[in-house]
Amino acid sequence: MSRHRIFNFRTLLPIVSAILLIVAVACGSSETEAPESAASTGSTPVPAAVDAKDTPATTGGDAKYGGNIKMSAYADTRDWDPKGSASLSSIQAYSQLYNQMVQFSTGSDTTKIEGDLADTWESSNGGQTFTFHLNEDAVWGDGTDVTSDDVVYALSRYMDPENSIGRSGLFRNYTLPVAEGGVKKIDDSTVEMNLSFASGAFLSFLALDYAKILPKHIMEAGVDLNQAEGIMESSSESGPFLLDDYQRGNSYSVSKNPNYFKEGKPYFDSIDHFIITDTGTLIAQFKAGQLDMMNGGFSNLSPTEYLELDADTKGTANGHIIANEMPGSRNWGLMMNTKAEKLQDPRIRKAIYLAVDRAQINDILEDGTGDIPCALWGMGYSLEECETFPGIRDKNSEGGKADLAYAKQLMAEAGVPDGFTVTYDARQVGNYPDVCTVIKNQLSDNLGIEGEITTHESAAGYSLYATARSGTGDWELACQGEGMTVLDPDALLGGVYLAGGTRNYSDWEPANVRAAFEEQKEEQDPATRKQQLSDLEDFLIPTDPDDISKGFTDNHWVTLYWGKFFWLTHEDIRGFNAPATVQYSFKHEDLWLDR
Repeated sequence: MSRHRIFNFRTLLPIVSAILLIVAVACGSSETEAPESAASTGSTPVPAAVDAKDTPATTGGDAKYGGNIKMSAYADTRDWDPKGSASLSSIQAYSQLYNQMVQFSTGSDTTKIEGDLADTWESSNGGQTFTFHLNEDAVWGDGTDVTSDDVVYALSRYMDPENSIGRSGLFRNYTLPVAEGGVKKIDDSTVEMNLSFASGAFLSFLALDYAKILPKHIMEAGVDLNQAEGIMESSSESGPFLLDDYQRGNSYSVSKNPNYFKEGKPYFDSIDHFIITDTGTLIAQFKAGQLDMMNGGFSNLSPTEYLELDADTKGTANGHIIANEMPGSRNWGLMMNTKAEKLQDPRIRKAIYLAVDRAQINDILEDGTGDIPCALWGMGYSLEECETFPGIRDKNSEGGKADLAYAKQLMAEAGVPDGFTVTYDARQVGNYPDVCTVIKNQLSDNLGIEGEITTHESAAGYSLYATARSGTGDWELACQGEGMTVLDPDALLGGVYLAGGTRNYSDWEPANVRAAFEEQKEEQDPATRKQQLSDLEDFLIPTDPDDISKGFTDNHWVTLYWGKFFWLTHEDIRGFNAPATVQYSFKHEDLWLDR
């Protein structure tokens, strides 16, 4: 019998509480009372938190064991298998179940890389060879040892050029092919990886929560670990928590792994994750004490709503909900399907780029908090320079009026002076539908481009966009964001501007874009690299305020703004430090509850 199916009240109680909270969430009332505790219902109580034996380095104080934590998730998971995964909602779900080779620290410096499955590692061969030494106490849920065979098997899947690079395979931009020693077993606890050139970015991409190690023996037995049922029935986890229950579209629950190889961790007994898409419901549940934290730095709230929730809950009976601000690494854009017949002409795409009023979008949807929408977020041209560029500058200025006039000229040259009808698509998460609404009105007024907006459940939206990878695609314009994985140009370019990128569904990639990426990723001089990136921006966007015709040789993405992320945590959650980007820190093994 699977360990997940062994009946005891400790595993049943969180499920009962989960059902009660789901009902409360569905009602959406801020006056809904919190579920009764086990003690008040006369059932066997969950033991109170006890002092931990070891003090976590991240807390600076005595940790405590115990507690059932209730977290919000902004959308249902699309993937349970990391291969090719590019979904933030997915990594939030499966990260707790598995480990990487290395990880970003959860301490005060969350950009620091430390060991996960690998206790130690060293580099040689001028920085082109990495040798990792695995922790020999790590086991899978079925009791089988985690070995180098699992590591080579998992990483080889992500490195396979036949598989989508997603975010799990971003490190493969630096490695040699598997057949040439890109990853290989030295012995049962030693793995070697070889790069095509020395790169400081390699370890950062390997440390992302997406690059999980999965069990070779279970997958080779034919178990589908992209299904929650496969995970639970095979006991495939190695991580701090075990998957106990998954209710599609509603919730998923995990409990503490009693055989976790990191001594003394995790601290929580269990976590219930509730999928909440309605902003009013989310705010109400936090205020009512129904939720302890968000599972990640992204939800459907606006910056003002985050900060108001923080202010409104200070000193309240249910406790302060802290809005932990993260860097503005949220790249919100309009995706243009370059395979769609109406959008194949680069002149039309440039006209759309010029006609979008980014300042209006920022004011309406981000309360004016978004950064200047440089294509490369100041890594090439500075934000101050970008503010003067065509398409970005104030639409009410003389330059802005010239941008709109030139956009209309481009439409006429492309044979559609009066515009055309197009489809808009948006996933029902974040503010994507609202973004599409504003853009639809702008393009209608400025270019005569009309169209209706269709919204989709999160996973269905991803599936729709993916239709452009294998064919022409069943969509034309779509509103979508890309959260930076690591704070490096390689991450930005790899996510948006390279074929196979997480937000490049039509696999748009002119030859010079790939050449520019390969050139800058190997450049060691910061000034030279910055100039290389500026040169690439000359291709991606109009960059000459005095000559609108220059720039935007081609592109598929209209950068709208760079927004901030916020990660909500209750004041009783300890050990939390906001990560530098929204794409990691989801294992929760170092967090504890001081209540």
